[in-house]
Amino acid sequence: DGRVVFAPYHANGVGVFDPTNDTFTLVDISSTISTSDKFVGAATASDGRVFFAPFYAGGVGVFDPTDDTFTMVDISGTITTGGKFQGAAYVPGTRRDGRVVFA
Repeated sequence: DGRVVFAPYHANGVGVFDPTNDTFTLVDISSTISTSDKFVGAATASDGRVFFAPFYAGGVGVFDPTDDTFTMVDISGTITTGGKFQGAAYVPGTRRDGRVVFA
């Protein structure tokens, strides 16, 4: 929708900047995750949702700009180390299945 979404590292909210009217809002996520060093990097998938690369978070952060909601996909059963990923990218191609990769 043209807004810029910021991945929360220390913040307890997802930053959202609207360049059409120069406003900034913070979508509170503290009831879902409140650890520090949460996410580093984000990518917008083909469906418009923004996925945050987990750094110390125990899951992938998912922000839906259609209703400004935040959820987590638990990955703690797969990877438990700190400093997991430091970037995210949407990979377009022939599959077009909305995949986001973390590095």
